[in-house]
Amino acid sequence: LLRGVVVVGLWDGKTDKIVRVGSGFVVDKKRGLIVTASHTLMNIWGDSRSPYGENYYGLRSAKVVIGVIPRERSSESIDSTTAVFRYFATIVAKDENIDSNGVCYMDACVLRITTRLEQDVSGNGDGCAEQPEILLVNTEAFKKERLHQLKVSNREAELEEQVRILGYNQGGEGLVRKGMGVNRVADFARGYVCMKFHTDVEEGWAKSRRFKPKEEIVVMCPTIGGHSGGPCVNQSGEVI
Repeated sequence: LLRGVVVVGLWDGKTDKIVRVGSGFVVDKKRGLIVTASHTLMNIWGDSRSPYGENYYGLRSAKVVIGVIPRERSSESIDSTTAVFRYFATIVAKDENIDSNGVCYMDACVLRITTRLEQDVSGNGDGCAEQPEILLVNTEAFKKERLHQLKVSNREAELEEQVRILGYNQGGEGLVRKGMGVNRVADFARGYVCMKFHTDVEEGWAKSRRFKPKEEIVVMCPTIGGHSGGPCVNQSGEVI
């Protein structure tokens, strides 16, 4: 499962540094599609410090850098749970209500891998700008990448169902502040489904609130900043 779980970094090309970090998972290996949390890559809360709903928090030189656990062992990947930065990606789908209505109902977006770095990058992702990029344009190109795809469950989660959250814990809120490093070692947390509910958007949330989910599955689980966007899987290893 861990090979299908990726590090999602908001990389600022101006400073050649990753400024926000979350997790994600490969949902379509043939097209290089990844699902992650929107709030890692855009402001969906209505925070006045950055433009609401604008991709990459409004950073003009920003890209999404993707870290994967490689199948092959190298000097950059020291074990089978440590990711290396290998790809750049772009946002291809998000909740359309963010732009049309100024509100977000779903904290999820889809990324598409666009290029591969000529050489893997470790550490905090510094140096991504120095790497030539190889364009990935079709299914034949992605077939050679041998991405690991996670299966999405076709049944609803049940109350008290045992689950695991997979991702890259950053020990905080996903912000990379001065002096902090990026954790590239995957981990997981066990939990269970404790509640499922639907919300009437107009009545359930304050009018001033910009994030108003219509449906939620609540999991009792000790997750930490950085896990955002990582998959919640059932006992069969399927994403719920």
